[in-house]
Amino acid sequence: MSAQLRDVRSRFPTSQVFEQGQPEYHKQSEPWSNHAELNPKLVIQPTTLDGMQKAVHFLYDSDLDFAIRSTGTGSVSARDVILSTHGFKSFSFDKTAETVTVGAGLEWGEVDALMEDGAPGYALVGARCPWVGVAGSSLVGGLSWLSHEFGMISDPQNLLDAQVVLRDGKVVWAAKEEPDLMFALRGGGGNFGVLTALTFRARPYVEKVFGGVIALPYSALRETAKGVAAMSIRTADPKVAMHVVNVGPGLGMPDQGSRPGIGIMMFDARGEAHARSKDGFAWAFEIPGAHEVSTSTCTMKQTHAVAETFRNYQGNNMFWLSAPLIEGDLDDEMLVRVWKWYEDSIEAHPGFGAGSTVLLEFMQENAFNSSPSRNSTAWPHSGHRHVLQLVLGCKPETAPANVQEIVMRRFHAAGREVAGDRETREFLPGFLNEWNDLRQVYGENYDRLMEIKKRFDPENRFHKGVDLMRAEVSN
Repeated sequence: MSAQLRDVRSRFPTSQVFEQGQPEYHKQSEPWSNHAELNPKLVIQPTTLDGMQKAVHFLYDSDLDFAIRSTGTGSVSARDVILSTHGFKSFSFDKTAETVTVGAGLEWGEVDALMEDGAPGYALVGARCPWVGVAGSSLVGGLSWLSHEFGMISDPQNLLDAQVVLRDGKVVWAAKEEPDLMFALRGGGGNFGVLTALTFRARPYVEKVFGGVIALPYSALRETAKGVAAMSIRTADPKVAMHVVNVGPGLGMPDQGSRPGIGIMMFDARGEAHARSKDGFAWAFEIPGAHEVSTSTCTMKQTHAVAETFRNYQGNNMFWLSAPLIEGDLDDEMLVRVWKWYEDSIEAHPGFGAGSTVLLEFMQENAFNSSPSRNSTAWPHSGHRHVLQLVLGCKPETAPANVQEIVMRRFHAAGREVAGDRETREFLPGFLNEWNDLRQVYGENYDRLMEIKKRFDPENRFHKGVDLMRAEVSN
């Protein structure tokens, strides 16, 4: 072990350091996809702000290769040190100000549970996409289908402030002290520091919603596609949302091959009667072969469990993610083309069936249009869009030598094969790959983001994932 590794290890109690060979090491170090595993020599998990300040300052000035481990999706690792934010589990609700401040080590399921117990009658109701652009920022497992009426969770009206440890160990609340940094955090994805807490707007909301999964057979694909398309063009209720996903391992069910059934993951804050009406999901309930896998009226905490099956991917598979945005008014064949893309991907490598998912996040029109100004967020795109989350993965033992090449080829083709001449060429910043053009992703805000990056990370030490300095995506 190098002198620098011994030095940083000595600065923390043994309870906050995990080394190779220890029972907890794998759990504390594993990336989301094991294709990115670099087997770091140490994992450091500070539990105090002072400890995090010392760790960031030391690592930034060292020669060690390090990465920040958040609770969100992403597959970063490092050769030397993982600096984990999992020790930051604070929660504070200010009813007078209607704000909630949460530690960056919390997962969305934990936040939902804490809201239920500590802030009854309130919820965080921005669509929860991982667009907060700080090393160690994303919270995993959130219900992206939550009401879109207030926009994205990282929009200025929802994410009010962020506590960040800068490269020299200084701590700032970005909205108050560094407004340029706050702008970059909202969708920048470019690693500007280490986030330790976030303050969100808490909004009065119903305590129980109706949700669950309707499973439909593959034979109903065209009828389902028409129902999804019709829902996209009629007047949308922002308290109604859904995901459309292939039935299979992502829902905790067996692999169904290259032509899987369809799962409609529902969310209706207006209740069960509304969900079963023509203004909700009657069209899905009435499709021949429809089966209610799990539907109920429940709290946000209970509803969250529906998303937890996707966690089973972590540490078990080699997998990659991409998320092209699809124009809002879907045609009757859109979902058919999505399933054809999946079928062709499984045919390219049958082993993908064990760990792959297509998931259409059906977004209401104001999901991307609720910010006072698109210039208030680093990700500048607007318009009515849906997020097409694509996951291709397989067991390591079944992976051919060129598996990543196959994956990237299929991802690169997805927009064209699914949307044709209506391809937006816009991508969710949380799931970028080597062939993505960062100037295209960040558009008019790219140059401003670069200037902020140079100011807060001049040595480009926070470069895992989205590397703005090199204009590339890396592990």
